[in-house]
Amino acid sequence: MYLSTNDQERNKLIKNYFFNQKPNPPSLNKIIYILLSLITIGVAFMLLFQSIAIMISSVGFISIILYRTIIFPYFNKKRIYNSRISDDKIYQWLIEDLKSKIKNRALEYLQLQNESISPEQLIIIPYPVFHPTQKIENDKLHRIYSNKGFFNYSFWNVQLIILSKKYLSYYFCSYNWLDEEILNEKSSEFFYEDITTVRNDIEEINFKNKWYKEPLSEAHILKLLNISGDVLYLITELPELEQAKNTIINQEKAVQAIRMIIRQVRSNDKSRYRANLNFNSEISDEKIEEEYAMN
Repeated sequence: MYLSTNDQERNKLIKNYFFNQKPNPPSLNKIIYILLSLITIGVAFMLLFQSIAIMISSVGFISIILYRTIIFPYFNKKRIYNSRISDDKIYQWLIEDLKSKIKNRALEYLQLQNESISPEQLIIIPYPVFHPTQKIENDKLHRIYSNKGFFNYSFWNVQLIILSKKYLSYYFCSYNWLDEEILNEKSSEFFYEDITTVRNDIEEINFKNKWYKEPLSEAHILKLLNISGDVLYLITELPELEQAKNTIINQEKAVQAIRMIIRQVRSNDKSRYRANLNFNSEISDEKIEEEYAMN
């Protein structure tokens, strides 16, 4: 994928964010060891050469070496770490990519016209890639604990639902954010008339993952059942991965929105409600209560 100069600079900043870890300062034991070593070397040179000048020069020379090999690298790494972009900026860029690059690729893959799809017709549901696969190498998976109390991840599974006039389109991909790479694409379509059930569940799982010794044990799932027996499973959250709250949609509101659209299509309601559910935006309770009263 070709990247403009601005994109290249942004990509560099994102990689610095994930790869430049907060350095650990030299331990107290190491500092004491260095001081004792300098004293020992100084005394040894003074006894050997019977010269305070040679002792001072030798200790000074060794001190410079120790500074360049231990003290300076620590402060340099700390400076680079402190100059990283903020957690808020990382989050902002991720959301922008999901709403632009992934959305545009989904429309292209589904062969839909971009200008005919409004933002209100999109539901974007991301969750972190949590283990390596045949196409996703283990060393491509990174995460950083943010100052906001959640983890930022470098690799995402992205599920996108498009609520068009007569049918629901589904697109899935794995997005390597650091390398601007899209993998594992797939899609499906459901006509509203053929959808028999829309519901959300919390299910017990047993998923191995890179981040913890114990497997993941809980998944929040949005399910769509087709009259043919096909089931569309969408993972809306894996709580143990502690992803940013603003990347998690309101699962109950999403289910209610899809149900409303199905009812309106079946009743030939031309003023069909459009769900705006990207990243925790919500349908008003008044609208939901009104819709249930009408049906």
